Amino acid sequence: MEVIYTGLRQTPEDIVEAAIQEDVDAIGLSCLSGAHMTLFPEVVKLLKKRKSGDILVAGGGIIPEEDIPKLKKAGIKVVFGPGTPLREIVAFFETAGEGA
Repeated sequence: MEVIYTGLRQTPEDIVEAAIQEDVDAIGLSCLSGAHMTLFPEVVKLLKKRKSGDILVAGGGIIPEEDIPKLKKAGIKVVFGPGTPLREIVAFFETAGEGA
């Protein structure tokens, strides 16, 4: 598994462009600011617009429980909360290509 870190404060456009250029299988987003309901769905929307909607998008951070179903409906495959063990996150991405 290869990981590409794009840095902090990237726009959805920057994230999608990097993902397409690097031919990634998945994108992991983290948000602590409360902007997850705007930023995460925007990444999914832009991926679809760029004909790259097959790239899996996962999210994490300080996400209220009531927002998780909305994010999943918007196309976020999984949302990891604070304290999620790293092995659980890695296992998800390792099996995501198998239909996880």
